[in-house]
Amino acid sequence: MADFEDMFDDFSVEMGSFEVKQVKKFDRMWQTGQGGSVTSGVILCNGIIYFAAANYMIYAVRPDNGELVWKFKTEGVIAETTPKIHDGILYCGCFDRNMYAINAETGELSWKYTTNDKVGSGVAIDSGRIYFGGKDQNVYCLDAKTGKFVWKFKTYDCIISEPIVVGNKVIIGSYDHNVYCIDKDSGSLIWKFQTQGEIHNTNPMSHRNGILYFGSFDNMTRAVDIETGRLIWKTKVGSYGMGVAPLLHGDMILQSTRDGQLFALDMDGRVIWKYVGSDEDVMGIPAIHDGLIYIGSVGDYCMRCFSNDGKELWRFKSESFIYERSIMIGNRLIFASWDCNVYCIDTDTRQVIWKFRCSGSPSSIPPPYEAFELQTTISQKEMDDTVRKDYGLKVTEEEKNTSAYKSEITYQMGTTYREKGKYQIDSDEEEF
Repeated sequence: MADFEDMFDDFSVEMGSFEVKQVKKFDRMWQTGQGGSVTSGVILCNGIIYFAAANYMIYAVRPDNGELVWKFKTEGVIAETTPKIHDGILYCGCFDRNMYAINAETGELSWKYTTNDKVGSGVAIDSGRIYFGGKDQNVYCLDAKTGKFVWKFKTYDCIISEPIVVGNKVIIGSYDHNVYCIDKDSGSLIWKFQTQGEIHNTNPMSHRNGILYFGSFDNMTRAVDIETGRLIWKTKVGSYGMGVAPLLHGDMILQSTRDGQLFALDMDGRVIWKYVGSDEDVMGIPAIHDGLIYIGSVGDYCMRCFSNDGKELWRFKSESFIYERSIMIGNRLIFASWDCNVYCIDTDTRQVIWKFRCSGSPSSIPPPYEAFELQTTISQKEMDDTVRKDYGLKVTEEEKNTSAYKSEITYQMGTTYREKGKYQIDSDEEEF
């Protein structure tokens, strides 16, 4: 019996054409549990650093020694959004359905606005208004000083995308596979651009000279004309989606992927170089400090520093995921980790200068690839040929002439893939 089972295992492996496909919406971030994990990027304003955590807290800390200035408690987990400060007010969305406006100096609440569901979008601020999206599928525009409602725009799925404002346009992505360009004053649609995957970016999309750059869960990085919404170029990068918008760095476009790679493209979308890490990794949001590239990772818990030609110069290991944006003050790199700490390290020595610990244990979250499934596709002809060749099973001419052996039916076997995987959507959409 054991020999037969071994043969069947070998048979399955040799027979299969394996693919890992996305089988459901990528929604793991909405399942982030309460805990001390620092789930936002760190920002610096007027000599104070600010960040948010899944223990319902927003923190203000001194960058020289990590001393707490103030903390503000919300009513829910904060994830997928980095605070933004303008005119002395800090804005931060929360899973308790609220957008908070907090005095950045004192930590006191200025106002809060309640939406219909969780808020996992950063804000864009322009001309006295703020713009953001939510799980309730809406893009909101509020008065920045009072929180008064101005308008909202309905998409067809949840939004985890930090918007940008370019001229009279608010640009934001949605899980309905579209990037929307909306008139910032009226909330009316100017254009939309459809991809074949969810748009997920907790950092802002990049733009330059009238061109918008963004990634999608269909594995494409694209350049689109901001005025018309027409495609200029697209380049396939990675294998199972991008949750990060590309970053412009001189004449390069830096795009990290969810299969452990960092791509440098030229302004026409051609690959200049790429760093290939582990396919079990997820690369985070890159940042540029003093002309060097800094980026964290989910798989090996490391913050890395790269030269402009893609050479890894050094790495620093924490105790859990490093995903969000870092900041630099002098030779001090400050960044957050899922291990409940914000780190301040010396970039010359890679020694910890200080670290700030948030209360609570690390937050729960589903595995990075829980939305993917391993599938094996086997044609009947491949099965017949391989069985007879490799396993010596006898098939008569009479049997070969039966309908079963003439069929082009494809057999599929699936298994839940919760640790790692790759998927590809075969399509070439494009314009709306």
